[in-house]
Amino acid sequence: MLTRRNYLRGALATGAGLALGSGGIGAALAAVHDATSEGTHALFKQFHGNVILLPGKYSGTVSALDLSAPETLAWYNYGRAGIDMPIPHHIAAMPSADPYKSFDFYQTMQPPGAPYVNENSPEWRDRGDFKMFKMRYDGTGTQNSISVVSDISAATGMALGVHVSIGVGVNAEKYVAFADGQKDMVLITTIDDDPKIVKAFRADYDPNARELNIQHIFPDASTGRFDFEGRKGMKTSHEAMLGEELMPADPTAVFVDAFTWHPTLPLGAILIRRHGCCVIVNTETWEPLALLSTAKGSPDHFDLVRQSGTTWTYSIPSVLTPLHEAGFITSGEFFLACNNVLQNNVAVYRSEDPDPMKWKKEAFVEGFGTKYLPLHMGNVPDSRWVFFTIWARKPNNGFICKVDPKTWEVVTRWDTGPDPHTCDCTVDGKYITTVYSGNQSGQAGLVVIDADTDEIVARLPSPAGHHDHVVVPESWEGLKSSRSTSV
Repeated sequence: MLTRRNYLRGALATGAGLALGSGGIGAALAAVHDATSEGTHALFKQFHGNVILLPGKYSGTVSALDLSAPETLAWYNYGRAGIDMPIPHHIAAMPSADPYKSFDFYQTMQPPGAPYVNENSPEWRDRGDFKMFKMRYDGTGTQNSISVVSDISAATGMALGVHVSIGVGVNAEKYVAFADGQKDMVLITTIDDDPKIVKAFRADYDPNARELNIQHIFPDASTGRFDFEGRKGMKTSHEAMLGEELMPADPTAVFVDAFTWHPTLPLGAILIRRHGCCVIVNTETWEPLALLSTAKGSPDHFDLVRQSGTTWTYSIPSVLTPLHEAGFITSGEFFLACNNVLQNNVAVYRSEDPDPMKWKKEAFVEGFGTKYLPLHMGNVPDSRWVFFTIWARKPNNGFICKVDPKTWEVVTRWDTGPDPHTCDCTVDGKYITTVYSGNQSGQAGLVVIDADTDEIVARLPSPAGHHDHVVVPESWEGLKSSRSTSV
């Protein structure tokens, strides 16, 4: 006799069997999806082992994408961390031998005061915050998750909102660096869950003397913390737009953008947008060793005028072009700087010598005209190619290009979509990943390109408006071609 109780008992038994895998259906909350029976498996299976972090600058989220399914493994909204209208800006991932199980990453936040945000949503202007978070992905249970490990800005008293990069080579397993161009500061901390301050820098320009001051700054001796949380320490109300380097609201502003790490030597670079220069720092003593002048037609270095205590003063008699990003190729053989606004080229320094005063410009990557601006760079593990994001203002799309480091010529260009941003590579170095944001409100997605054949092999949609992304590296050696040497 079929009673309601017998029916429910049978239904539950059938459901349990299906959940346990009979009938070809996997566990209801399986941490990694089995896509072997699906039509797209033949295409995406080659990307096994590649987990991509995608911060949504306009959505306030970060998600972890398994490129081999493809499927979002987990996502997190930073509103849960108490931020009103969060803008996840830049990101860097720690290495993991098995990113499906666990990995850590760093995320910066910035207030949404930039004009390109305001033109879409002026009501955001006074919301958001500067923050740096250490985050953790956990895929060891039946339900994947992303959670906050530590609020580094609260722990150190310094909140910076632009690039984050993790030390490699002699600096591996030690340090992470944060930078910000509204405050013109750089902070180096340990990579512990309870981070410790290692060193901090501030950069200021004296427009009357035409001098750049780079100084160490120190936390309060009684608290061990700085007093630069939230908007404290801002020189400008928003991150400078491309071209705004020529007319900053605060004449002392230099628009510090990032700290990038040499892959083999105890050196790092503080990138200074407004003056087209990079401070090369000894990461053992944290003393500036040289100030590279990256413009075509300028000297290789700006002169050190004086050192007084923990302040180094350099003469900058003229600026031929601002820059945006700069970094090292994976081998460390070359240091590249994306000059733009006035000169749209990429300066190439040979950077193998431990004395950066001996680094010289050897070439320039050129041919971008006046409309297209070199913005970000991306590496592959063996340094056979270098990739650049070439940005353009609306209504132009911009493009991604591939450069041969033997000739420093552009060999391929891809129009991947409007408002292209960062490039990264898969863990095997065979493919390049890149995101485009549709100027934070239009077309947006992730593109995967075969690094050697130049074929666009996949395009995935996203509504999140990505300004950055990163593939989780599999090792500290693999991190050298990720968010460490370049941004």
